[in-house]
Amino acid sequence: MTLKDKIKTLGNAYGVSGDEFAVAKIAAELLEPYVDRVDIDEFGNVSGYKSCGKPGAKTLMLDAHIDEIGFLVTGITPEGFLRFLGMGVDQRMLPGSTLNVMTKTKGNILGVVGAVPPHLQAPGDQSKALPIDKLYVDIGMSYEEACETVRIGDYMTFTSKAFDLLGDQVCGKSLDDRACFCCLLHALDLLQGKELDVDLIVIGTTKEEIGGHGAAYRTYVDKPDFAVAIDVCHARTDDNLPGDRVQNMGGGPVIAVGTNSVPRFARKVMELARAKQIPYQISASPAHTGTNAWGMQIIGEGIPTLVVSLPLKYMHSPVEVLKMSDVENVGKLLAELAMDIDGRWHL
Repeated sequence: MTLKDKIKTLGNAYGVSGDEFAVAKIAAELLEPYVDRVDIDEFGNVSGYKSCGKPGAKTLMLDAHIDEIGFLVTGITPEGFLRFLGMGVDQRMLPGSTLNVMTKTKGNILGVVGAVPPHLQAPGDQSKALPIDKLYVDIGMSYEEACETVRIGDYMTFTSKAFDLLGDQVCGKSLDDRACFCCLLHALDLLQGKELDVDLIVIGTTKEEIGGHGAAYRTYVDKPDFAVAIDVCHARTDDNLPGDRVQNMGGGPVIAVGTNSVPRFARKVMELARAKQIPYQISASPAHTGTNAWGMQIIGEGIPTLVVSLPLKYMHSPVEVLKMSDVENVGKLLAELAMDIDGRWHL
């Protein structure tokens, strides 16, 4: 399976924050050939352990979350429509969307997000984004049928499947952050046959979109010496804000510097990138990065953390877009970091 195929396979799977077990199984299968042992814990976190076999070796944890944005069913109307709440979703894009309703009784069923047609809207409403409490999901059932099929608290996701764009770009849902898990797989692929002086823990974590609980739990259990959170950041488009909040697609991995991404750690990785001729970009992140690194760094007596990001267009939408060269370069940078760390390595 190619790297692009892995991205599509993981991205197409369903696993909203809080119910990631189906995608965890796929992630574990992809991780298994590269490591000594793979575990899936009670949170749904996937952990792969690769020992260098050397006493006293330091431990490097590489994290990417495998949950995705989505929805929760909150009610059923007398007409059989589903009311719902979003989890990290931009509600402007919802009308006309196709959703997958993950039911316990009939498995996955399809629904469409309906809204009042423009012909029936009040004057001026056509130019407004409808709030989510004005939207509903039509599953084609009566009230009685819907009540037998769907339960309050069932999860829903976008149904879009990943596909290729020109310019070596890939579009799909859930590339935040499963594409970054594939960066980890690519790093492991590059490390095959290489002698390491560091033990690796590669994790695909859960619940990042609702607080980062999965990564915090795994860090508490495994207690690594160093931890890197790999997540997406905003790529530049014609309509987004200028400045340091957006990065160039095709510009390589984005290395954050700040409280949540230890400057000494970041500078050392930048030196490594320059030495290995890996293109990179820099992001100033003075406080919370919005990634798993925030919860990982405060575990125990404190763990040095680094945030490395993959540029992504249209984040938290069903049409997220990445460039394959960035995926490859993030993986290459992580592989070089793993080969660089030894018993004398310090920050």
